[in-house]
Amino acid sequence: MYSNKLEEDCKCLVRKRAGIERRIDRQLNEGVESYRTRYGKRRNRGERPLTIIAEGDSWFRYGAGFAIIYYLERLLDTEILNLAKPGDEVRAMLTGKQLKRLRRELKRGPSRNTKYDFLLFSGGGNDLVGEDTFYKWLNDYRKGMQPADVINHMTLDCALQFVEVGYRDLLLARRENSPKTHVLLHGYDFAWPNGEGVCWLGPWLEPGLKQRKVPPKMRREVVRLFLLQFDAMLQRLADSERDVYVVATQGTLEKESQWANELHPKNGGFKQIARKFADLISAIEPRVSS
Repeated sequence: MYSNKLEEDCKCLVRKRAGIERRIDRQLNEGVESYRTRYGKRRNRGERPLTIIAEGDSWFRYGAGFAIIYYLERLLDTEILNLAKPGDEVRAMLTGKQLKRLRRELKRGPSRNTKYDFLLFSGGGNDLVGEDTFYKWLNDYRKGMQPADVINHMTLDCALQFVEVGYRDLLLARRENSPKTHVLLHGYDFAWPNGEGVCWLGPWLEPGLKQRKVPPKMRREVVRLFLLQFDAMLQRLADSERDVYVVATQGTLEKESQWANELHPKNGGFKQIARKFADLISAIEPRVSS
């Protein structure tokens, strides 16, 4: 009896996820063409609106609330072509059909003879702290250890190098198809490993910390150091190529009450993060005043 119920619950979960995936794919396909149609009409009226394309994960399109792109459109008063899907990993976004789609959209631009002003990218979180993954980048805690000692630099460096390969494919796609487009990356923010998930997903951080027997009072500092290494990898990428920027999002949300769960801020938190994007875009692009 119990076995049959568990099997049915699993099948139901698979159907729900598949349904969500199909709905998002349909929205993305419809969104690309409708975006181009609306932009073309504005161009025909003599307007030159700011053009932004975004690819990423749940920090750009969040199924349980509003994410960065939603608020950024309102802060900048412009529409953004958002290709993001919740749960996406860098290895999915920057390989296969998703990379082909991004390259195609960068090449053809928002309309004929125009290119995007900005490419925004959010990725790496799901690669590094996906289900039953985070513990791999940690050492077993032993008495006297400091938070930095808990980070397993050998395994984390390998993981970051793998993610970096994907990011370099992103920059190559920009360089080959839209070289004057500015690229904005971000390193998320210092999450709270409190065991909170969302819907049927998570938690992502606390289980690995518990598995490694890291004391509760030390856990957030371990997460902070882990994310700082991710941000450092992004900074190296930005330093290696023209017109690539890392939005200074880390350290924005310091209160646990600003977070909905271990990986995602509440709506107000996402709005604060979006303002960091808007401020940097405004500094780069003189047509914008946020």
